[in-house]
Amino acid sequence: MSIEDFGERPPSWLELESVKQMSVAEKITSLSADTIRRPYPHYVVKLSDRRGGIQLKHILAIARGTARRA
Repeated sequence: MSIEDFGERPPSWLELESVKQMSVAEKITSLSADTIRRPYPHYVVKLSDRRGGIQLKHILAIARGTARRA
């Protein structure tokens, strides 16, 4: 999934609340996963021992520059 999947419509509430893999966050924000984890650790959700994710609403806030830093 990427931001292009939404086309012209804004994401629904359910889509905004969904947790996306860090690879999706990297594509949308054009930041690496490590760069996202450093200033925004409070947004990262642990999906398994090795994988992390982040809610789409937080990914979009980081991309817009409106996300609160830790």
